[in-house]
Amino acid sequence: MTATEDRKSLPYLLRFAARHPVKTLRRNQGKAIRCTGFGLGQCVGCAAFVIAVVAWLTVQYVKHLS
Repeated sequence: MTATEDRKSLPYLLRFAARHPVKTLRRNQGKAIRCTGFGLGQCVGCAAFVIAVVAWLTVQYVKHLS
């Protein structure tokens, strides 16, 4: 037996995800929204809001110290 024969092949879904990452992301995005009502867009929106608030607070703090 050779080293390549000893390895098991990856399951179909992992091989598909490695070959087609955009299709996999779109499919999983749809599943996430259907199951939880919360998807990637909402996560990005929340993260952007938090970053904006922290940046604004930082600017205000630096102005206060000056």
